[in-house]
Amino acid sequence: MKAMTQDQHPAANRRPPTTSRQWISALPVIGLAYGLRTYLIGHQALRGDEAFSVRLFSQPVSDILASMIRIDPNPPLYYFVLHGWMQIAGISELAVRWPSVLAGVVSVSLTYALGRALLGHRIGWLAALFAAVNPFLIWYSQDARVYALLTALVLAATWQTWLAAQRHPRRHGLAAGSLWWLALFAHYFAIFPLVSVGCAWLIAPQTQLRWRQAFRLALVIGLAYLPVALYVAPYLAQHNKDWIGPLGVKEALWRILAVFSVGMPTAGARPELQWMGASVLALLLMLGVIAAFQRQVSAAIWLIALGLGAPALLWLVSLARPAFTEQYLISSLPAVLLGAAAGALTLNRIERWGKGLKVGATAGLALTGLLSLQNYYFNPAYAKSPPLREVNAYLEQTSRLNEVVVINQSDPAFYYYYHAPMPIETSPPAPLPGIGLPATEAQLTQLRDQYQHIRFFFLPGSGYDPDGFVGRWLETCCEKTSDIYVSGFRIQAYDTPSGSLEARQLYLVEFEKGLGLTGYRIVNPHLKPGQTMRLTLYWTAREKVAESYTVFAHLLAPDGFSPVSQDGLPRQGMYPTDQWKIGKDVIDPHPIPLPADMPSGEYRLEIGLYRLVTGQRLMAEEPSGVEADHILLPVTIRVEN
Repeated sequence: MKAMTQDQHPAANRRPPTTSRQWISALPVIGLAYGLRTYLIGHQALRGDEAFSVRLFSQPVSDILASMIRIDPNPPLYYFVLHGWMQIAGISELAVRWPSVLAGVVSVSLTYALGRALLGHRIGWLAALFAAVNPFLIWYSQDARVYALLTALVLAATWQTWLAAQRHPRRHGLAAGSLWWLALFAHYFAIFPLVSVGCAWLIAPQTQLRWRQAFRLALVIGLAYLPVALYVAPYLAQHNKDWIGPLGVKEALWRILAVFSVGMPTAGARPELQWMGASVLALLLMLGVIAAFQRQVSAAIWLIALGLGAPALLWLVSLARPAFTEQYLISSLPAVLLGAAAGALTLNRIERWGKGLKVGATAGLALTGLLSLQNYYFNPAYAKSPPLREVNAYLEQTSRLNEVVVINQSDPAFYYYYHAPMPIETSPPAPLPGIGLPATEAQLTQLRDQYQHIRFFFLPGSGYDPDGFVGRWLETCCEKTSDIYVSGFRIQAYDTPSGSLEARQLYLVEFEKGLGLTGYRIVNPHLKPGQTMRLTLYWTAREKVAESYTVFAHLLAPDGFSPVSQDGLPRQGMYPTDQWKIGKDVIDPHPIPLPADMPSGEYRLEIGLYRLVTGQRLMAEEPSGVEADHILLPVTIRVEN
């Protein structure tokens, strides 16, 4: 009976001796993993999810628990680890990512340990090398989130479970049960590798007769986790990840192969790298599965269970509720790399060309990953987060008194880096059900009346102010003083009515029909061709105005020629003169774009009012007493190339 429990190749069951020499040979690979995971770790800014972790888990433990239920109902293990670590190390980028770095390096070591236990030293060593340079594993090893820790726990639990199924079930079974329990406290989706490995235990020829140990292990884990599962079940039922959509089998398989080989497109995996990496990985994986079955059936079944079983289970679940995304499957990646390592070593058996094919396939998978990493490390287009440090440095340098910063997308990373003295307001999304325009208008009105200056991040998106309502509202009520891009962010500066009036240059001119100019403002009198001059005129009505008049503004060269002119109704048609209220200040901005070929020189600014139908200008009396159908503002505009 004992002979019937063995696989078809008895030699495969002879375990290689555990020697320090074999572990020492793995140390360079582990050192490489450490170097790649620590390289430039603090260089890139935190992304939103990382900053969310820092903000949430910097709170007291009681507040963390309450927030987890209300905001993010995830298991608490990583959060408590990060909370305790931040109390010691602080909240710098290096500090908050360091636990993930260590977990990532441990994962590479465990890839070797699991591979050695299942298929031997050589396959374990090569799989560890693949894991050391894998962009997807490196990205999450430099990320202040749970996924590197989850990978390490699942690998360790699988390794100990295999040892428990092979020998010493009590000792290794206790370690395996504890590790699976911790993995479930790191992420709910640890249930998928747990179920997959459990099924492998019951199916594999070498381990299926130990089903009682498997049943006891599953029972203990389930009972230990049951109170938590019952507690969080109602919250999970209400929690929906609307950013994940349904996937077909082909698309899901393609995404797994592409991301598992060269990482995410947003992190440097260009299309050509995706195709190359996915193709090489698919080929090696197929060869590796065949080779694993030839080498040891039980080990092959366990390898398939961890590498392919968990993704298959998650995809089946996602048919009912979309949940299929690559980071939830990261703990299966080392098993996939073990299969690829087995496939690469299989090529060595081919006569004549075998060694070259093995080297080529191994180099192909490693090099595509390294090329993707080059983009991730050095190409700003693939940065983990926008350059928020530069943006917030700009805000600090240009801050003004009585100013507020308004953003219409709530990015936790923005708050992590923000140290400017101005308060921040997040504008409600508009229009969305339950919030909509009234709440947004009420908030913006309050900000307009409370502050003199508003700095607005113009970021309309599909899920947040998709029509750009906030920007349009500010255009109608306030004076735009700048509209620039800082490190890719469009930042608009507005002066509210009180701020604009305070910046007004007084200049009293009486026009016909009860109209009067009280002053002007030119934000940028020194310009380059192609830029926009921002002129603001300040009007008032001494009496009720019966007609609608058009404002003209002409830039005059020294020879009297006007290369730039702008005519239009006040406030860009939103407040014609026949609607002005007596005695109320009217702020009338006129952005005037200059031609790209405008000659350098000094220009004067001529303004006035006229009837659009007849073209007849209104007479004006300047402070000096001179009367004319136009006035020259006492300012010089300088244009320089």
